[in-house]
Amino acid sequence: MNAEAVAAAPGHASWRVATFLVLVGIAALVFVGAAALPYYLSASYGPPEYAPRRGWLMLHISGGLVALLTGPVQLWLGLSDRGMTWHRRMGTAYVVAVGVGSIGGYFMAFNTDFGWQFGASLASLATAWVATTAMAFLAIRRSLVEQHKEWMIRSYVLTFAFVIFRVIFPALQANQIGTASEQLAAAGWLCWPLPLLATELFLQGRKILRVRA
Repeated sequence: MNAEAVAAAPGHASWRVATFLVLVGIAALVFVGAAALPYYLSASYGPPEYAPRRGWLMLHISGGLVALLTGPVQLWLGLSDRGMTWHRRMGTAYVVAVGVGSIGGYFMAFNTDFGWQFGASLASLATAWVATTAMAFLAIRRSLVEQHKEWMIRSYVLTFAFVIFRVIFPALQANQIGTASEQLAAAGWLCWPLPLLATELFLQGRKILRVRA
């Protein structure tokens, strides 16, 4: 996820930001329809290894979906400094959703049948997800608006990792790279650290470039 389009100056979110967030929202909806909704429509959908822990999986998916779908709207409202009442309400829902989703994620990570490497990637993602969201919450509680916006961007990049995972994993499968467990672990480790690094490089790089030598 490229953070450039969602890092506009405060109160001046441009049409490019809106366009980018619309595209993000569309990608999120496609993900929901293709990868998440089937779990709600069929109790037998998904790998059989998930069956004994289906309740925890659904907890993880449900929290993730709320965060994924509310994120683009919340980011737009926050970056454009409008609809603050709705922004706060959706922000509360987002924080709760991340908490719920991470609980399910931690359980699945520590009780996975797909190897410790995959479990470690899930636990690390859940930790980063909770940490960035908590920092966003603490920042706004102290009226640090710019820091809040930056931490929310980081948090949503991690939320969007679910979508990125669903792109990387099939690509590894299609190219027959590694075993199934290795493919899952690789996708789990590639879907969030690199996007988060790219986001951080942009957020901090644009500050550096603003300063005249």
